[in-house]
Amino acid sequence: MADKQPYLNANFYGPTVPPSSKRHRGRRVLCTILKVAIGFIVGVGIVLLILGVVYRPHKLEFNVTTAKLTQFNITANQLYYNLGLNVTIRNPNSRYRVYYDTNEMVVLYKNRRLNSLSLPAFFQDTKSSAVLSPNKFEGQRLILLAGDEIVEFNSEKAEGQYPIDVKFFFRLRMKSGEVVLKLKPKVHCGLRVPLSNAPKSFVFFPNTACDFQF
Repeated sequence: MADKQPYLNANFYGPTVPPSSKRHRGRRVLCTILKVAIGFIVGVGIVLLILGVVYRPHKLEFNVTTAKLTQFNITANQLYYNLGLNVTIRNPNSRYRVYYDTNEMVVLYKNRRLNSLSLPAFFQDTKSSAVLSPNKFEGQRLILLAGDEIVEFNSEKAEGQYPIDVKFFFRLRMKSGEVVLKLKPKVHCGLRVPLSNAPKSFVFFPNTACDFQF
């Protein structure tokens, strides 16, 4: 009988089962936290997107419906003017009411400020129109034209129409229930106004839409 091998009499143990790794558990916990955080951020983003679509206000619509220029001439570098304007404001929003708290209307010619007018505070309901009239600007202003500007003025005088810019500066609130938006929009109206007593006085003033920016 062959000699017994000494190693066959020794106790045999299988491979040692390693204990659960704390490092792996930490990674799983971290992954779970990240998944929850990402899900929360995505959920909040979707809610904000929906609210933004639902509560995003439409732009207010400004139109100059009437512009009457009865005087516009330059004498000794003094511009004498007499301008009357009617402006219509349309609130197309079905949710938002508009509170116009501070309102300024400015008239310019060739980027020179001719005059300004402070308008009283007023309120505009949903889906409604408001008329700003009469707005009359009359007076004189020192204006120095040179070079091409003189050529342009003479051309405008011959044509009987003058480029007038009207700008509005507002501080307003748009309210829908508990939602209140405080805004300072700017409105620009680029007009070509015919002089009423010009040789070509048959030219009429067309209804002109203004550019509105929140």
